[in-house]
Amino acid sequence: MIIDLPFKERSVITKIQEKNFSQTMDLCFSRHPYYRAQFKQMGLLRGDIKSLADIHLLPVISKKDYAAEPEAFRLETTGLEEEATINWDVMHTTGTSGGRPTPFYSTSYDFFNTLTANRRALEIRQVRDTDSVANLCPMTLYPYGAYHRTIAAANVMKIPVISPLPGRPSKHFHWTAGLDEVVETVSRTKATILWGVTSFVRRVLMRAEELRADFSEVRLAFVTGEAVSSEMRRDLTNRMRRIGRKDAFISISYAATEMQVGSVECCPDSGYHNPAPDHFYFEIVDPDTHKPLPEGERGLSVLTHLDRRGTVLLRYALGDFAALSTEQCPHCGSWTDRFIGMPSRADDLVKVKGMLINPEVVTDLLLADGQVGEFQIIVEKEVQNDPLSADRFRLLLDIDPKTDIERIAESVRVAIGVRPIIERSERTAIFDPDKSLKAKRFVDLRGQL
Repeated sequence: MIIDLPFKERSVITKIQEKNFSQTMDLCFSRHPYYRAQFKQMGLLRGDIKSLADIHLLPVISKKDYAAEPEAFRLETTGLEEEATINWDVMHTTGTSGGRPTPFYSTSYDFFNTLTANRRALEIRQVRDTDSVANLCPMTLYPYGAYHRTIAAANVMKIPVISPLPGRPSKHFHWTAGLDEVVETVSRTKATILWGVTSFVRRVLMRAEELRADFSEVRLAFVTGEAVSSEMRRDLTNRMRRIGRKDAFISISYAATEMQVGSVECCPDSGYHNPAPDHFYFEIVDPDTHKPLPEGERGLSVLTHLDRRGTVLLRYALGDFAALSTEQCPHCGSWTDRFIGMPSRADDLVKVKGMLINPEVVTDLLLADGQVGEFQIIVEKEVQNDPLSADRFRLLLDIDPKTDIERIAESVRVAIGVRPIIERSERTAIFDPDKSLKAKRFVDLRGQL
C-alpha cells in the first residue's frame, strides 16, 4: 500500500489498478455468488478478462440490481486472510423493494482500507493537524456512512471530532441536539471544520448568523449529499465569511455509501479527486449502450471495486452524469483521476407544462441575490387527484415581506419558460432541521396521484 498514491505518476497508479483488478476478478469468478452466476450465464471465462481494457465485457448493474439481492454481492471469504473473514460493520444505502435500506458489508480488511482512503481525502482537502471537526451528520436508525466515516476520518488524521448528534431517529434515542444546540456546540468547541449535508450546514450557518455565534475558528466546510451549484457555493461561502474567517471556503465531495469515502476537491472548482485509485476504478459510459466514453465526455458514472472483501460491486452505475479526467491536477499536482464539473443526477430534468426544465437553474436564480433563505420547488396538478389536470409550478420562499416576488417570478419565467406561482412561507415549514437534516428542494407531487 502506497500512502501517497494519488500523487504518484499515472503509470504507477495504473500498474497498481491492474494488479488489484486481476485479484478482484479471481475472487469474483470463484467466490462472488452474483457475478459467478452472471458470468456462467454469459459464457464468460476468467481468461476472457485479461486487464482493465476488457472491463467492458462485464455487465453494468444498477442500484436496483444490487438492492434486489444484497447478500449475493458478499464474497465468500472462508479460507482467506483472517481480516477478510471478520465482519467489521454494515452501512446502508439505497432502499430495497420492501422499503428497507440496502446493507453494505465491510470486513476488517475493508475498514482498514477505508481509513487509508479517508486520510488521503483529508490530505487532498488541505486538513491540518491543528484542525478539529464538527460532525454535523445526523444520528440515524440504520447506520450509514457519513456519520461513522466522518469520525473514522478524523481519527486516522489524529485530530479531534465533535458530534453534536442532530437527528431524531427513534423514540429510544434520547441525546438529539436541536439547531441551537448544534450552533452552540460548534462555537463552544472552536471547531475549524463543519462536515455535513449541504442543506443542514447552510441552516447551521444561517442560525449562527442570527444568534451572532462565535464561528471565528471555522475555516472549512465539507459538504456532501446534495448537488452544489456555483451559486450555492457562493451563498455558503459568504455566510461563513460573514460570521467567521475571511478566508473560509467550501469543499465539496462526490460521495457514495458504496465507496465509504468521497471524491474530493483540493480547492474550490478543482474537480473531485479519487483518493483511493487502488480501491476504486471509475468509468464514464454511454447511458444506453454502456460503452465507455472518451475522457472528458459527460455520461453515466460507473464504479468498480478493486480491493474489497465484503460487498463487492463491478461496473456499478452510481446513477449520476459526470465527466472524468486522468490529467494531472493543475492545483495540487495529483495524478489520480478526478470528476470534472459537478456530477448531476441522471433524472434531474423534469417536464412541466410541456417544457423540459432543470430545477437547479431555478435554485441558482433564487440564491443569486442573497435575499432568499429557505426555498422549495413544487410541481403538482392544478386539480388534486385529477391526472388529466394541467401542471402547476409553485415556489415556497422564506423571504422578507418587502421582497418583490413579481420580479422573482419573471426572472424564473425568462430562464426556464414557465412562470411560477410564488408563495411566502415560514422557514421551518419549508425545511425543519429538527425533523430532517436534508432539505427537499424539489418535490414532484404528480406521481402521487
